[in-house]
Amino acid sequence: MAKKRVYSFVDKKYSANSIASLVLGLIGVGLLLLLLLASYYLKGSAGSWIGAGGVTGIVMTLMGLRYGFLGFQDDCKSYLCCKAGTIISTVAIVGWFFVVCIGIVNMI
Repeated sequence: MAKKRVYSFVDKKYSANSIASLVLGLIGVGLLLLLLLASYYLKGSAGSWIGAGGVTGIVMTLMGLRYGFLGFQDDCKSYLCCKAGTIISTVAIVGWFFVVCIGIVNMI
């Protein structure tokens, strides 16, 4: 006799940390792309406001990564937003790292 399969469709909710991680990661990536385009169109003469936006983007992606790791500690929650937010924040941090490295090399 075959076993009866039981399917469970429990409605798992997203934690606040995971949603914050995803939103902050997307904002960080958006700022990175926006500032790179602005710097390109202004041919590198954007001024100090582009640096302030860059620091804001770095802080947002670091906070997105922090909230992503905090979201993994929540019980009985869906981890989809945690995974997406952590991956997006990590990609944004790598992008910011390359931008900062290019800026340091060009200063020398």
